[in-house]
Amino acid sequence: MSNFTEHTWYLPVIGDEISELMKTYVQYPPRKLQSEAYAGPMTLTQYQRFQHIREQLAKDGFNIGLGGN
Repeated sequence: MSNFTEHTWYLPVIGDEISELMKTYVQYPPRKLQSEAYAGPMTLTQYQRFQHIREQLAKDGFNIGLGGN
């Protein structure tokens, strides 16, 4: 008997447990994120893109400050 066949007897039990777990997601759905606007920390690419936009708008006399400044 191989190692694989020795553990396959447990698959029906695991299937039942996963089925019960999935039912809890219907009864108690995961909560929404605290802030739908927060997309995580700003990456360097995003910062550079935002900086480019700020520079273009500054040429037209429009100023956007970064948060906290």
